[in-house]
Amino acid sequence: MSLQQVFDSNVSGKKYDNSVQPVVNIDMTECKKEDQPRMIALVNRLAKSPSGLETLQIAAENGFKFSFFEPGVRCCGACDEAGHWVRLNPNESDDKLVGTLAHECRHAGQFVRGAHEAFGVMDVRSELISFRAMEADAQTYAVTSCKELALQGETGPYETFKKRYPEIEKAFDTAYKAAGNKITHDVMTETFEGWYDQLRTKTVYEEAYQIEPMTKEIYDLKQGKEPTLFYDKQKMGAEEAVAMAGWTKDGNYYTKDPKRLESGKFLDVAEQTMGDMRDFFRLRQELTGMAPDPSLDTIPVRPDTMKRDRPKMGEKPMAGMFETKQRILAAKMRYAAKADQRAGQKIPQAVLKSAATKRAR
Repeated sequence: MSLQQVFDSNVSGKKYDNSVQPVVNIDMTECKKEDQPRMIALVNRLAKSPSGLETLQIAAENGFKFSFFEPGVRCCGACDEAGHWVRLNPNESDDKLVGTLAHECRHAGQFVRGAHEAFGVMDVRSELISFRAMEADAQTYAVTSCKELALQGETGPYETFKKRYPEIEKAFDTAYKAAGNKITHDVMTETFEGWYDQLRTKTVYEEAYQIEPMTKEIYDLKQGKEPTLFYDKQKMGAEEAVAMAGWTKDGNYYTKDPKRLESGKFLDVAEQTMGDMRDFFRLRQELTGMAPDPSLDTIPVRPDTMKRDRPKMGEKPMAGMFETKQRILAAKMRYAAKADQRAGQKIPQAVLKSAATKRAR
């Protein structure tokens, strides 16, 4: 079986009880009838975790619709602000999707609390602070939920998370042990900050959230279209981002000074990313007279750690760069494919097992 065939087939292979009802009243109006028993099984597994139950209830109570993607999508899941939906990849294992469901439902809660995924509204510095805090928080809730399940004897979701996101799991496990094997707000804080140790992940998100929208904007401007990205309508500092992202019913879990997130590894971008952003603002000014975003001068730069093949600023964008969600999903698909290649080179026998551990949002 080829690697593509692995992803085109459902790796779950489980039979589900059609008589079981969800413990959380989720909207499955967009979920195929034949897929609903599996969705219910995933919801009921996650609901055994206090953190997972909290995220599920918030998403459900605010009208988010739960379903699976059509075959062919390779990201693990997504949550859409405008469409009000949470979708999972049916080709992933249930152990993987439990954590993904927690992650995506946490995004739903972020949108409920006022977050948004619109590009070019905030200045670039604010985008980095806000979007990264959203991802770090979602992964914090995912690993926390998986650990709560592991403590009940259901270890599959946590072990799967550990294999796929080692930097985050390491931060969580180190803090968990230091706290006397307890999940505390300090543990969640360290886990949140562990997200920023993922150099490849940060680079992928820079491409999907900053560079690809900018590339399309310059191309469109050259075709005579009106500007759609402004980068001067709103600002967001780390304090506001943490207040939105770190919320829990027991108070905000982030226990450190939020200002930490406005410097160093928390804010830095890859050297190529910065070069592309400066090219964007230079070309935009030439085409429209619009001034560059001064916040770029406050963003630190780190050395490039991965090569990215994509059009130069102003060239025709690649397929998949014309719609916000497709851009994000396409970037995740490319990243997952590269991860597969690396895993296959090291342990060829692990290819089939790794089919269930692709990247969630």
